[in-house]
Amino acid sequence: MILFADADPVETSNWVVQTLSLLAIPVLVALNGFFVAAEFALVAIRRTRVEEMVQKGVPQAKAVNYACEHLDRTIAATQLGITIASIALGWVGEPVLAHLMEPLFSFLPPTWKTISAHGFATVIAFTIITFMHVVFGELMPKTVALQAPERTALWVAAPLIVFARITRPIIVIMNGTGNQLLKLCGFKPGGTEASVHSVEELSLLMEDVEEAGLLDADQVELVQNVFELTDKTVMDCMIPREKMACLDLNASSEQIMDAVRAGAHTRMPVFDGTLDNIVGIVNTKDLFYLFSLSGLVRLEDALYPATYLDPAETVANALRLFRKSRRPMALVRNEDDQILGVLTLEDVLEEIVGELEDEHDRPVAQYQRRGRRILRARFNNPGKNQPTNTPPTKPGNASKLNSDNG
Repeated sequence: MILFADADPVETSNWVVQTLSLLAIPVLVALNGFFVAAEFALVAIRRTRVEEMVQKGVPQAKAVNYACEHLDRTIAATQLGITIASIALGWVGEPVLAHLMEPLFSFLPPTWKTISAHGFATVIAFTIITFMHVVFGELMPKTVALQAPERTALWVAAPLIVFARITRPIIVIMNGTGNQLLKLCGFKPGGTEASVHSVEELSLLMEDVEEAGLLDADQVELVQNVFELTDKTVMDCMIPREKMACLDLNASSEQIMDAVRAGAHTRMPVFDGTLDNIVGIVNTKDLFYLFSLSGLVRLEDALYPATYLDPAETVANALRLFRKSRRPMALVRNEDDQILGVLTLEDVLEEIVGELEDEHDRPVAQYQRRGRRILRARFNNPGKNQPTNTPPTKPGNASKLNSDNG
C-alpha cells in the first residue's frame, strides 16, 4: 500500500491489468496445449489397450474409456477448448505485448512515432504470440500425445470430461448444427467407422510392425496368412480327386493292410465300386487294431460316416465343420454328387504355416523366401503311391495315390 500511496490510480490500474494479461499468456498457451494433447491422445490410443487398463484397474482408466466411448462429444470439447484458448490468447496477449514494446521505438521521428511505433510493436507481438502458440501450444503437445498416448490420455481424460459436461449445451448445439449441414451436403455424421481397419489395412500394419522390430518376419507371415485364409475356398485348399488315397470296400484283408501300410495315412475314404460312391471313412489305427485281434479286417466294422463340403464354401466354414463333427476330414462334392477331392485339417494348417512334412516326405531342395511366398521342391517316395485319374481297379492298389489325406 505504501508503494502505491502517491501513484496515480489510473496508472496503478493499468499496471495491474498489464501484469494479469502477461500472466495470462502462458496460462492460455498451456490451456491450448492441454486440449491439443487431449485430442490427439484420444484419437491415437488403442481401444483394446484401454479395455486392458480398465481390467487391470489402472487409475483414471475408466475416465479414458468413457471419453473414448463418447468420442464425438469429447473431441468436440477439445475443439471448443482450443478455439477459446486461441482467441483469448490473441485478444489478451497481442495488445499487452504491443503496448510494452512501444517505448522501444521512441527513437523514431515524431511524425512517425505514433503510428509506426504501434505498428511495429503489434507485428512483433503478433509474431511472438504466434510462435508461442504453435510451438508450445500445438507442436509439443501433439508430439507428446502421439508418442505416449496412454499416459497422456490418463492425465487429460478426467478434466476433459468435466469441461465437456460444463460446456455440454454448447457442444450439443455445435454437433447438431454440424451433423445437419453434413447431411445436407450428402455426408454421414461423424462416427467410429473410420477407426475400424480393413483386412488389407491390417496386413499393411503388420508389415509396419515388422519394420519396427516388434515382430519377426515369420510371425508377421503367419498373421498375414490367417488374413488371406478368409478369402480362400475349399476348392483352393483341397487335395484333388486324382490324388486322393482311398480304400475299396470289397478288398481283402491282406490287400487293405498292404494299402494302409503303403499309404501311411491316418484316415482314408472308403468307396464301393466308384470313387463317387463313398460309403464312409476309416481310421487306419482302428484297422491295425482289428487286424491284431483276428488277422482279418472288414472295413464295415471300422467305418464312420463321411462329412461333405461344397467346393465354393469358405475355409472358415470347413473349420467349423471339423470342430462340430470332431473329424478333421471332409469330402468335397459338387451339386451332381461327384467327388472333387478331400480336405483335411492339415491342408488348412498348411495354408497358414506352410507345408508340413513328415518322415514320409523327402525334400530335395532347401526352400527359399521369395517375397512372402515359400517355394519348396520334393519328389515322391518310391514306396508311396503314384497318382491316377481313375479309381483303382484292383483293391490292393486302392491307396496307390499321391496325397496327404492325414
